[in-house]
Amino acid sequence: MNKKKQMSKVGFIVSSLGAAIGLGVIWGLPGYINKNGGFYFFLLYIVAMIIVGIPLLIFEFNLGNLRRKSVINIFEKENVKVSKFIGWFQSTLMIIISIYYSVLVGYTIVSIGIEFSPSLINDMGGNIFNKHILQSGGFGVSTHGGFQWIVFLAFLLVVILVGLILSFGVKGIEKLNKVFMPLLFIIIFILAIYILTVPGSKEGLATLFLKDNLKKLGTTQTWSSVFSLAFFTTSLGMGMMMRFAGVAPHNQDNTSKTYLLVIGILFLSVTNLIFIFGSSGAIVNNSISDKTNILLFQQEIKNKFGSDSMVFVFNVLPETFHIINQNTAVGFGNFLGILFFLALFIAGLSTTVGNTEVIVDAIETQYHFKKRRVIFGICALIIMVGLALVFENTYQLINSFQLLAAGLDLILVSFAQVIFFVHKAKKLDVLIKYNNKVSWIKLGTLYRLMMYYVIPVVLFIIIGFSIYDFVISTTTNPWYISILALMLGILVPIISALANSPEIFNAKNKIKKTIIQNEISKVAQSKLEDEVE
Repeated sequence: MNKKKQMSKVGFIVSSLGAAIGLGVIWGLPGYINKNGGFYFFLLYIVAMIIVGIPLLIFEFNLGNLRRKSVINIFEKENVKVSKFIGWFQSTLMIIISIYYSVLVGYTIVSIGIEFSPSLINDMGGNIFNKHILQSGGFGVSTHGGFQWIVFLAFLLVVILVGLILSFGVKGIEKLNKVFMPLLFIIIFILAIYILTVPGSKEGLATLFLKDNLKKLGTTQTWSSVFSLAFFTTSLGMGMMMRFAGVAPHNQDNTSKTYLLVIGILFLSVTNLIFIFGSSGAIVNNSISDKTNILLFQQEIKNKFGSDSMVFVFNVLPETFHIINQNTAVGFGNFLGILFFLALFIAGLSTTVGNTEVIVDAIETQYHFKKRRVIFGICALIIMVGLALVFENTYQLINSFQLLAAGLDLILVSFAQVIFFVHKAKKLDVLIKYNNKVSWIKLGTLYRLMMYYVIPVVLFIIIGFSIYDFVISTTTNPWYISILALMLGILVPIISALANSPEIFNAKNKIKKTIIQNEISKVAQSKLEDEVE
């Protein structure tokens, strides 16, 4: 590996954290928890991280660090056809995720704009982001045919920045992560501590512990969501972690870095939940007559911000920074809001860069096109398809993408990798030996048990749940949203994997030729025997 492409140890940690956290922890986790079971859902999330997240991160880090190849070639020693099929499915998936993720990162830019708008930051009517941005043009810009100009311009800026960063090297985003990732941790920690001093915050947190939340744990949606979230917040199945490990120092301690990454994710998750749900309680506090009735707080939070996990956080945060303005100095809340969204923007941007780099690397590796032409083509494609997500209410399509592309598909990729590498190729011991040479945390019988039996069974069950949930969602979503999500989330990655893996068809042709040759040989042998007789 070229040393210029090497990533430092600190760079590896902050880049992995930036890619893993991105918007997943800040945006995704509170929305999922609000919808799927409160604190009890979070406990399941921790269980999913222990059962699936940690073992698979160790797997991806060690495999990437050992092989140091593109995702389409990562398994070429075992089977070129399988390696390319899984790799191209995964790479195409990264385009799909980059499309809607770029829109979400654009939301953080819009949120920075809200902090500069007195009329919006002072609106305490609830659902600020929905009312002023998603259901109108935003900042006084009227919609035309439901087209959201502000969201589109923010989305366009994100894609342009991704293209520029990839064209001129990812060292810049690594340096930004070294500054803004610690800043994001510090800001959220301070905000979480501060919000607990505001009346109503503790009641807002108490809504997470209501017994009614336990009922939601009995649904397939909760279980598929919790494992999908574990994959999404750790970037498992995306190829990014293998990619980062592939440019990190060779023979690094991958197991300790896995635990460090997961601890960082869980720490940020807890502090963010305190901040977001404490804030939601503080915001509705003045409208609650009986401050001891937690059910009233829960209902008022739902009335004010809705239960849509997609935009829950973006609706809560603007009013939160307004409350900080009221309780401190005028403008201080806006200043914190700008810093917060800027740090979140950098984290989200680093994830988008990592996602897009996977597909750029795959095309470069197989077809040897010039890198900047590939980047231009990919970014143009993201912009064209992303237009579907910047019309009024089409943000609902992001939920369907999240269910398929960032849920079911990621789990399918990891399931296929484990079945092939561990069960078919029987190469797990190679990774264990590689890990144990350097890591002070040794892998042994327990890890083998998890990778051979527990993880495949768990993932198989969750895949079934996810398919069932998507089928059910088609009965409530508009038909065109379900069809578009199915096409982009499943059919396009499969078609791309087949089209870019000609070895599969060559293998079939070889089999056909062998069968025909065998038949010809049998006929010739039969004629020869007849002549002898």
